[in-house]
Amino acid sequence: MKLFTPALIGLLFSGFAPGARLFAQHTNGDKPNNRYSPIFEKLQSVSANSQWKQISATPLLFPTGHTQGLTKANGFFFLTAVKVIRWPKHYKSPVNGYDRDNGEGMGYLFKFDSAGKLKDSIRLGEDVIYHPGGVDFDGKYIWVPVCEYRPNGKSFIYRVDPVTLQKTKMTTCNDALGAVAFNRENRTLVGMNWGSRKFYEWKITGSNNNPVLQPVSKQGITNPHYYIDYQDCNYIGAGLMLCDGLRTYKKPGDNTPFKLGGIEVIDMNHYQSLFQMPVNEWTSTGAIITNNPCYTEIIDGKLRFYFVPEDDRSVLYTYELE
Repeated sequence: MKLFTPALIGLLFSGFAPGARLFAQHTNGDKPNNRYSPIFEKLQSVSANSQWKQISATPLLFPTGHTQGLTKANGFFFLTAVKVIRWPKHYKSPVNGYDRDNGEGMGYLFKFDSAGKLKDSIRLGEDVIYHPGGVDFDGKYIWVPVCEYRPNGKSFIYRVDPVTLQKTKMTTCNDALGAVAFNRENRTLVGMNWGSRKFYEWKITGSNNNPVLQPVSKQGITNPHYYIDYQDCNYIGAGLMLCDGLRTYKKPGDNTPFKLGGIEVIDMNHYQSLFQMPVNEWTSTGAIITNNPCYTEIIDGKLRFYFVPEDDRSVLYTYELE
């Protein structure tokens, strides 16, 4: 189901081209920092005429809750989700700097196979800090942020062993983190807050057995890009992360709201966008496919994207971008 056309996107974003590429921070074009990212290389052939091709739709054979982040490790998928007991209620006016209460819920990390069968799961968070977000795999561990279910709330960051699912609380943050990505190039963890309006950095020092997270900027770094709010980000090599997300807009004239999805590649060293592409693909239930979880890899020389945009009775959608 398609609610608006590429032509409408063009009117809404005059001067913004799907697949636009920016190289202000890199003089060597398609190889930032003189390093190589196969996924970023593949994205260079994407244009406004590129098509999303659905390869499969695999029902997940377990109740998920409100899906959040997705990554892959050792041949298995890892999905974060919130099982909401009571949704947060908005205040009539702000209370102590918050626009809503905490609600009630439980956060989980699910491990499942390509057939959608649950292999294992763990609970994440404590008390009112129960909302896990977008996740990333550093080659050995999975990194997961868990926050209060409201803007400006506090967060934990966990490191999880993908084999045993043993979790370790690594640090805290005085902001609501919605996603993290691990820059393997310089061993820096990057977090995005609620709405991805700020980036936070932690330098990883010490050994793998005893790592230390040192905050680089406690105040955060302003995100200059805002056509979508990032929901899930994954490292793709060369100091880059690929993020998916969405944002609600209103149509000119009648103010009818609609959700615009998109994918974006961010230089994690300078926080500049190197690739932007609106996404106009919807599920049969009416969900934009970039609603929260996303993971990207190359299979048989083609870009393959995995999405889990729907809650509760979720489906793993597999797409190729041609």
